[in-house]
Amino acid sequence: MRYCSYFVIFYFFLFINLITSKQIPLIGLFTSDNHNNRSSTFIIDYALNHLKTVQNLTTELFIQHSEQDIPCDMAIGTKMVFDMISRRPRPLAIFSGSCQTVASAIAETAGIYDMTFIIYSETSSLFTAREKYPSLIRTVPGDSQHNIARKLLLKKYNWRRFGILYQYERQYTMPVTRFNDLLQDDIEWENALSKGISFNDLDETQGNRTRNSLKDAFDEIQRNNIRIILGNFNSTMAIRIFCEAFRYNLYGSRFQWIIVGYYESEWWLKNSGPCNTSEILQALNGTLQTRVAEFGYNMNSRTMADLTAAQFQFDLKYLTNFSYQSNSYFIGYKFDAILILTFAFEKLEQTLLKKNYSTNFSIDSIWRQTYWRIELLNIIKNLDIQGVTGRIHFNNGDRIGEIVIEQILVSHRRKSKIVDIIKLFVALPTNQSTYILLPAKNERNITWHGHGPPNDRIKRIERDQRISILTYTIMATISGTGIFLAICFFVFNIVFRTHRFIRMSSPQINNLIIAGCILSYISVLLMGIDSTLLGKRSSESTMNFICAARVWTLSIGFTISFGAIFSKTWRVHTIFTNVNASKRAVKDYRLFIFVGILFAIDTVLLTAWQIVDPLKMFKNISQKQTQDEDIVILWIYEECRSNRRSIWITMQSIYKGVLMVVASRFAWATRNVHIVALNDSKYVGMSLYNVVLLSTTTAVVGYFLRDQHERSYILTSIFILLCVTITLCLVFVPKVREVAKDPRSRAKPQRPIISTVRTKSPQIKIQEKHILTNYNRQFISKIKQLTDQNDILKSNAIKCDELISKLLSALEDTSSKQHQFEIFIPSSMILNDDTTNTHESEWLFENENQMKN
Repeated sequence: MRYCSYFVIFYFFLFINLITSKQIPLIGLFTSDNHNNRSSTFIIDYALNHLKTVQNLTTELFIQHSEQDIPCDMAIGTKMVFDMISRRPRPLAIFSGSCQTVASAIAETAGIYDMTFIIYSETSSLFTAREKYPSLIRTVPGDSQHNIARKLLLKKYNWRRFGILYQYERQYTMPVTRFNDLLQDDIEWENALSKGISFNDLDETQGNRTRNSLKDAFDEIQRNNIRIILGNFNSTMAIRIFCEAFRYNLYGSRFQWIIVGYYESEWWLKNSGPCNTSEILQALNGTLQTRVAEFGYNMNSRTMADLTAAQFQFDLKYLTNFSYQSNSYFIGYKFDAILILTFAFEKLEQTLLKKNYSTNFSIDSIWRQTYWRIELLNIIKNLDIQGVTGRIHFNNGDRIGEIVIEQILVSHRRKSKIVDIIKLFVALPTNQSTYILLPAKNERNITWHGHGPPNDRIKRIERDQRISILTYTIMATISGTGIFLAICFFVFNIVFRTHRFIRMSSPQINNLIIAGCILSYISVLLMGIDSTLLGKRSSESTMNFICAARVWTLSIGFTISFGAIFSKTWRVHTIFTNVNASKRAVKDYRLFIFVGILFAIDTVLLTAWQIVDPLKMFKNISQKQTQDEDIVILWIYEECRSNRRSIWITMQSIYKGVLMVVASRFAWATRNVHIVALNDSKYVGMSLYNVVLLSTTTAVVGYFLRDQHERSYILTSIFILLCVTITLCLVFVPKVREVAKDPRSRAKPQRPIISTVRTKSPQIKIQEKHILTNYNRQFISKIKQLTDQNDILKSNAIKCDELISKLLSALEDTSSKQHQFEIFIPSSMILNDDTTNTHESEWLFENENQMKN
């Protein structure tokens, strides 16, 4: 009995509405790939019948449409519209759920007639062009609305770096452009790749790729190490893209795909590409997609149709003869479109009556008026009501609606793969440009392939690569010890400078070697100083000064010490390599001039470098891969650098390299000359080899370890310290030993000895034999001269004794008269010491000239 009462009341209100309602004729145009699809007719009837039960609603829509949905053909759709416009009663608006090509043609046609065209199933961004479609109203959010939801999703998981792949067609490029514009307000975003792909380039060969090549796009993704990939393309292109993602292994725990979702069911099965469905699903698993919400977030909110979204969804499940078809996802938007039109015409009639305009649109002259058409569009654009798909309001005719974020999950059940689409979040609009991201009501969490969301880039951990205090302390201690040792040698060289052994080795040149070694020790101290050791308050100018000081001390120190060693080697080479040439003594001042020339060249080069291209302190970065592929350690270290540093270093290297090559040649040529009097010739040659070898090794090690700051400093310092210390010890330790053996310099200079340990060439043997023969002759002559002088001395001694006796007799004889005696000393008695007050070169040349005589 109760149910009968409900039916009586329902039909009573229906009868009252039929009496008082006013019918509004509309054109209904619906397309489908299935010619037998009658879902459009059924849901329209449901909506119209339900709205008749709403109180205080006097407007009733009368939608003229074909019994079957027409195919997606622009010609058929356009003809049908023109046919329906000429019918009686004249239609006041067009209500459509057509495909894109038909909708585009109808929208342009409606614009010509200023006829409101409302569509509920087309999301393409092409319809945002209001200059082309002035009378278009969409009750479904367009593809560009997904951009805000994507931005919120990227922010949620801190994905700031991403790449975009899009189909190279205007309807897909427009959302990408607007998405980039949306991110311009924040500099933290990094769009690492924006690549368009054309259908014509899907089957390209390796040698015939175009700028929109699919393989080239994936090559760039790999090369740029892009982890978060956004996609704007249709389902056909998506199959090929995920096939390529499977081939390139761009899926799994390190990657995240975010695409604009599709509304056809099981689109991945329409596979005609090179990959099978299983491979596509493997790459697709875990992909996030954005779609318009099928129903509103608040399912229990009551709409203007006195109906909640939950009730509407319940009715759909139990309506007879209804089955979900390919466009069933937009049923809620179709219902809301009818709701919008009903309330819009209801308000239009009230507005026209207030302005004393006629609402009898059956009169052709009134129907052709534009004032009511413009008013209708303005009413719809300013609507703000609640529908089954959420809050309904517009931005210049485009619906501002809810966007859901879903995840495609592929699971294995027995021998088949099951694909589930899980709703995760809803981007809810608060106004035209602001959205909030809310979790879905199903309380499902996102599923990650790894332990959490993938990183949008390789995580770079910055660490300062400094020379540790312990390392610097050790090197500073060794350098300080070396400086102390050099000072000790310097004091020794000054104190014993008159010692024959020291004097014969040119002590002033030895002092130059000590000075150069001390500068080299100081360069090791300077190389270990950085801003950390100086403190945070150290100025940039201080570090720049230290940069210059490093180069000057090491370069000048090398030039002075090496130049002094080189000059002494050159003197030995000059004396003993050309026996028959007429030579003069090589004085020390000539060696000083030689070292001075080298010093002047070095000073000119360094000064030009400092003025033209000064060294400055820069922070460099070197990266080190860890076991985790997503983590890289960035070592930040300080380096002295200039714009053309390589050119200046090359000039210095060539200049000093030539010196080392020439010096090595001199040292090799005199390798068998051992001069006890010229006591350090052998050790000078050894020092020269030591400098050449360790200097070359230091340069090579410093180059290959330039990214490893502390190791480079340790090895470079060790080589410099070894080079300098060995040089000092080779030059001065033998002198210390000789002075210890003969502190009063009583030993006489010895003749030069030329070692013949190794087999010599005939010419060298002849030269050496000639030198020894001449020396033996000179030695025998010297002995004979000394014997003659000894005989003369004996004879003179006898004469002196006789003379002394006569003098004594004269002194005793006082009575005798005075005698006058004159003493004549023969010139043969005046003997000269040939070795007194001579230098090493004078002594050598004197003996050698005598040899040649």
